[in-house]
Amino acid sequence: MTGLSLLLCGALAASAGQAAPAKELPRVLFLTHSAGFVHSVVKRPEAGGLSLAERRLVEAAEGRFKIVPSQDCALLAPQELQGFAAVVFYTSGMLPLSEEERGQFFSWIRKGGALVGVHSATDTWPEVPEYGALIGGRFDGHPWTQEVGVRVEDRAHPATRHLEERFTIADEIYQHRDFFRHPLRVLLSLDPDSVDSARGNRQDRDYALAWCSDHGEGRVFYTALGHREELFSDERFTQHLLGAIEWAINGPDYSPPPPQGAVVLIGNGGLSAWQDEAGGEALWRLEDGELEVVPGAGSILTREAFGDCLLHVEFMTPPSPEGAAGQGRGNSGVYLQGHYEVQVLDSYGLEPGPDDCGAIYGVRAPSLNASRPPLRWQAYDIRFRAPRNASSGEKAANARLSVWHNGICIQEDVDVPGSTRAAQDTPEGARGPLLLQDHGAPVRYRNVWLAPLPE
Repeated sequence: MTGLSLLLCGALAASAGQAAPAKELPRVLFLTHSAGFVHSVVKRPEAGGLSLAERRLVEAAEGRFKIVPSQDCALLAPQELQGFAAVVFYTSGMLPLSEEERGQFFSWIRKGGALVGVHSATDTWPEVPEYGALIGGRFDGHPWTQEVGVRVEDRAHPATRHLEERFTIADEIYQHRDFFRHPLRVLLSLDPDSVDSARGNRQDRDYALAWCSDHGEGRVFYTALGHREELFSDERFTQHLLGAIEWAINGPDYSPPPPQGAVVLIGNGGLSAWQDEAGGEALWRLEDGELEVVPGAGSILTREAFGDCLLHVEFMTPPSPEGAAGQGRGNSGVYLQGHYEVQVLDSYGLEPGPDDCGAIYGVRAPSLNASRPPLRWQAYDIRFRAPRNASSGEKAANARLSVWHNGICIQEDVDVPGSTRAAQDTPEGARGPLLLQDHGAPVRYRNVWLAPLPE
């Protein structure tokens, strides 16, 4: 038979309704190892078989994901993780992995893995700071086991779009320490008016129940719900979990929204907030909410001055020219008060130094490289404390910076002794403008907002 005949036969077979190969479903590891408190929903029967949570999630995921239930932490090894699109933790206590093995698991997430934590996931690895930063908070008790009101703060997310803006549910409600809304994106929160809030220990009465975050090239989701057995028969909850898995695998990346009182500096409102370094019109290119450096047009800075603040900046570096190295790779910078630069650079895949992406320029290298490749949006979330002056006018305290790069804390409360290189030639002070640098590359910025903090 000729090649043409074979092609014709194949086409005829397809037209006759020959079934195409079935698409392989994403494999998801559902780990229910309990090294601490054993919740009834993940307790397996003595005679063997799966726990209630395992059986119900397998059933609910049919046709969407292949759930692989296990209590074996050896499946978190790198060679095993290659076969999974996501990992779901309903775990507790110190899981039996060495420091090196934990590091490999965390690296898997940073490099594009997906983690979904359920209920006691925030009571897992309680002595491992890196895990607490990864999951977004630490279990700090459960003041309420009752029916509560839940507020849906984001109905666009796959894990919440099926829910009403407010609903009631009966469950054991966690509170968390070491939890901060930014750079997380909170999806569900407790309505504090639905409970005796005096039983909680957060002064801000902010009891988030579900959140998500980017983590390098990967994604992390957490929900505090899932204690009671009946929730695994409640379609609201099972669809919540399945939507979380879908998002963790497929995205999209989610930016934290501006908090109340934030000043939006780059959105769809034009360039009125910006000026060039001579006080004239900013000449960078703004289109569809994206601001692009026009090489040679000079750096731009805000007309308004700011003090202590929380700053969110999203940026995209262009592909580096062939053979480009060092500072010739997609270069720009974010200058707090025009003085303290957090470097923007195409540093993907490099061992980071004090002049690379995420560095406080020339002062301190990032703790790790959280960069994404060129042409992918990235984010900085920066907590800034301005320098302090004594009553004499002498500087009494240096500026301090914490930086999260794509959801990972890479600079933690760093003391910055003075202006970094290429800063504005003005005195340090309590207030100053935000400056974005023109360093000859068409770097793009979007979703830039700044929330003043109490001084």
